Amino acid sequence: MTVLTTEQLGVLARAVSRAPSVHNSQPWQLLVRGSEVDLLERREVELRRHDPSGRDRVLSCGAALTNLELAVRALGRDCHVGLRDDGDVVATVTIGRPRATSARAYLLYQAIGRRRSHRHRFFHSRVPATVQHALVVAGETTGVHVVRPARLDKLAELLGFATRVLRDDRGYQRELAVWTAHTRGWDAHGDGIAEGALGSEAFPAAGLVRTTTPVPDDAVLADRLAAENLLIFCTDGDSRPDRLAAGMALQRVWLTAASKALVGSVLTQPLHLTGFRARLVSELALPGVPQAIFRFGYPAVPAAPSPRLPLGELFRPPGGPR
Repeated sequence: MTVLTTEQLGVLARAVSRAPSVHNSQPWQLLVRGSEVDLLERREVELRRHDPSGRDRVLSCGAALTNLELAVRALGRDCHVGLRDDGDVVATVTIGRPRATSARAYLLYQAIGRRRSHRHRFFHSRVPATVQHALVVAGETTGVHVVRPARLDKLAELLGFATRVLRDDRGYQRELAVWTAHTRGWDAHGDGIAEGALGSEAFPAAGLVRTTTPVPDDAVLADRLAAENLLIFCTDGDSRPDRLAAGMALQRVWLTAASKALVGSVLTQPLHLTGFRARLVSELALPGVPQAIFRFGYPAVPAAPSPRLPLGELFRPPGGPR
């Protein structure tokens, strides 16, 4: 049985800790059982207005799972990832024999600490087509499709409607304020979104929509979307393993972007409105169920890291509730 040292456990914990999550809620824990490491979903982390079905929470766990797998491989060990369909354990990573880390895996592992959620405008230059293609390839896997959207006029129409609804939704705005107000700063220990990470720019640069967020009309929004770089992550189904796979793919793309000096942010809140995903599939002829929209580019302003919970809170004691 493989027994991880304290230093090796620290490597895994730091990698998982740096994964992106909905509202920076960090809804995961680790349970170490010899050669097996369980990634558990913290279902008590609830966002009833933003994420009523817990879909974004599972996507977040998928991103953390990619980081966990990369950290194991960076330690020079082979591993197997098994996804779970129910219960608190969303996946089990079984650590195997020594195996040299591939250059690709180590490049992505090194990018974990550089990845940033950038909810601001990008520098006004298009990302080269070869780089965009590399990002798409990084996310493609069985059951997950990474799409560069066409019909930006239709996408703008749908997003414009959704953002106006969210801007006027008092319950949604109260919840967002709770997850923003208690955050003390970039060097703080904790969760939530720092005020400076949201800014006052217009959608889509604003990312999360507040009552003061300017939302341009559909034609202007379509022009702004055309000036950005967008990917939509779709899955064949909408089960928990599908959502986990989408989160894993999204993180691989994001880390690939970070390795190429790019930053990005994720849009999911419109996808939770009733009927929005079905309309998106119909209007954009998507090849599956949309799970997330990823915007990326070169930063116009520096992007700082988000606060993180203390690493000690990441581990669930053996025999604890599951």
